[in-house]
Amino acid sequence: MDDYQYDCPSADIDMLARVISDLFPEQTQFAERRDDAGRTSLAIHYVAMRFGSTARRITIDVRFEPAALARYRALPPRLHARSYAVLRAYVEATLGSLEEAYANGETVPREVDIEMGEDFA
Repeated sequence: MDDYQYDCPSADIDMLARVISDLFPEQTQFAERRDDAGRTSLAIHYVAMRFGSTARRITIDVRFEPAALARYRALPPRLHARSYAVLRAYVEATLGSLEEAYANGETVPREVDIEMGEDFA
């Protein structure tokens, strides 16, 4: 049984969520979204236990630049590994910056955006 929740109608966005799911605690929710401009994003909702004495709900919104997502979708699956690595690196860096902010006594934001552009695909 999977301890994560995936609400991603597109198979490729679902796969991107699964590539980074191990970076998050169990019960994390991954949801594919589209904004009014038609941009696709992957919203990650999780409860962070390590930012203080109480649990803290955090949302990370991974926004895909339309041209980069189109290039990714045009690639054969065997060439997706680079995009997976770039996505993972961005998410890991974001989580690291949240931990660094907390360690420095700064307020950890409840919402964070990651823009995936040219380097994604």
